[in-house]
Amino acid sequence: LDLREPYSSRFYQSIEEMERIVEKEFYQKVNAASPVVSAIGHTHIDIAWLWTVEQTREKAVRSFSTVLELMDRYPDYKFMSSQPILYQFVKEQEPELYERIRERVREGRWETDGAMWLESDCNLPAGESLVRQIIKGEQFFQEEFGISSRCLWLPDVFGYSWALPQILKKAGIDMFMTTKISWNQYNRMPHDTFYWKGIDGSKVLTHFITTPEPGRERDSWFYTYNGLIEPRTVKGIWDGYSEKEMNHDLLLSYGYGDGGGGVNRDMLEQRRRLDKIPGLPHVETTTAGKYFRKLKETVAKTDRYVNTWDGELYLEYHRGTYTSMARNKNYNRRSEFLLENIECFSTLAHRLTGLS
Repeated sequence: LDLREPYSSRFYQSIEEMERIVEKEFYQKVNAASPVVSAIGHTHIDIAWLWTVEQTREKAVRSFSTVLELMDRYPDYKFMSSQPILYQFVKEQEPELYERIRERVREGRWETDGAMWLESDCNLPAGESLVRQIIKGEQFFQEEFGISSRCLWLPDVFGYSWALPQILKKAGIDMFMTTKISWNQYNRMPHDTFYWKGIDGSKVLTHFITTPEPGRERDSWFYTYNGLIEPRTVKGIWDGYSEKEMNHDLLLSYGYGDGGGGVNRDMLEQRRRLDKIPGLPHVETTTAGKYFRKLKETVAKTDRYVNTWDGELYLEYHRGTYTSMARNKNYNRRSEFLLENIECFSTLAHRLTGLS
C-alpha cells in the first residue's frame, strides 16, 4: 500500500494491488472452517403492528427499492421475501418497480417463498382459514412468478398449531422454519432441527434459526430473524445450535425487519469479509430453497437419531395478545364460521341448480 502520495493515481493503483494480494494470500489460502453459515438477505415486514396498512405499503415499496438498488451494485447479493400480500401492494402502487422484481426473480437472485398469503397467526384462526392462507399464497406465487413454495416461513408468530403439519403435507410443503419459539420465557426448546409430528401423524422437517439477537446476554436463547452479519452472530449461530453432530450447515437471514428496511451496504461488505476467516464458520450466499433442499438431504443421510416433536409448539411469551381485544376475536371467529357456511350452501346450490 503506497501512502507516499495519498489520493494520487499511484495510491489508488496500490489499493487495487493490495486487494488482490489480500484476496489471494489470505482469503483463498485459509482453509474454510467445517461449519457453514448460509446467508440470505431478508426483510421481515409486519403487515400491521405499530403502523397502519397504508404505511405498510410504503415500507414494502421502500424496502424492495433498496433491494433492487443494492443488487445493481453487488452482483452476488441474493434476497428472499415471503408474504404475497406485500408483492400485491407493490404491484398496485409501483408497477414498474414490480416488473423489476419479477426480472430478478427470473434471474434467481430474488427468492419468493413462504407459502402463506401473509405470515398468519396460528392459534386463533380456524383450520380452514390456515388452509386458505396457503391456497391464496401459493396461487399468487404460481400465477405471478411460476414458483411454488418449498417451506412455511413463519419467523414471527406467537405459537404454532398442532394441525399445521397435516395442512402442510396436504399442500405439498414438507419444511417449516421459525425463530420465534426460541423466545420462550422459561424453557428452551430442546431441538433446532427435527421432525414435527401433527395430529394425524404427518411429519414435516422443522428448522429453527439460531442467530443471536443483538443486545441479549451471551447465554441467551432468544434468537432472531432480523440477523446482523458480523463475527459475533456468525459464530453465535453455530454455538447455539443443538444438532451439531447431525448438521454443519445453518441458515442466517440478515437484514433489518419488523418495520422493513432490509439489507444495507455495510452488511454486504461485511458478508464478503467474513468469508473463510479462521475461527469462524464459512459464510456463503445462498437461497432458502437451496438451503432447505440440502438440509433434507443431510437429515435423510444421517446415521444420527432425528428427534420428533409430537404436539403443539407453544410459545411461553406474548400470551397477553390472545386475551386482549376479545370482542374483535369473537367476531372474527363468527365471521369464519359464516364464510364457511356461505361457501357450503353456495356450492350445494350450484350443484343442485347449475347456477353460480
